[in-house]
Amino acid sequence: MALEAIPQALWFFLPAFIANPMAVVFGGGSPIDDGRSLSDGQRIFGDGKTWRGLIGGTFSGAILGLLLSLPFDLLGSSSSWSYGSPTVAFASSAVLALGALLGDLVGAFVKRRMHLPRGAKASGLDQYDFVVGGLLLSLLIPSWSVPRFFSGDALLGLLAIIVITPALHRAVNLVGYRMGKKHEPW
Repeated sequence: MALEAIPQALWFFLPAFIANPMAVVFGGGSPIDDGRSLSDGQRIFGDGKTWRGLIGGTFSGAILGLLLSLPFDLLGSSSSWSYGSPTVAFASSAVLALGALLGDLVGAFVKRRMHLPRGAKASGLDQYDFVVGGLLLSLLIPSWSVPRFFSGDALLGLLAIIVITPALHRAVNLVGYRMGKKHEPW
């Protein structure tokens, strides 16, 4: 049972993992900070954080969670791999994906305060801002998130998310770079 917690946590975290790359795919258009800077002369977030990306990434995560719930819902299964009813799956996945993107926004804000240009490396921050954001916002639906990430054997799965995220983050960024969607391979 404990070893099942690792792949289950990764399974349930997929909407957060997919949110950032899909934000890049859907991105462009008006930046969230509307081009404004703070008193330090740096942009609040930068041109890479757009409304289209935020909405597209959130919606993509919500749809993914819904799609992952359908086989269990159609079979009437109460499997521990189920996201829950379609409504719960959509809502919890949307919250998880939105949290991931808000965490990424916080990371961009911190990088601007450190006077790092868009796309600059910030080890640790780049890999974990979205994880922390997704997990924190998921607590808005504790009946969904606590048993999947924060209690019992699920804590082992949470540890796996923390360990695997840097390698996964790097791999996804390399793919985005090779596709021409990212300017840097990190």
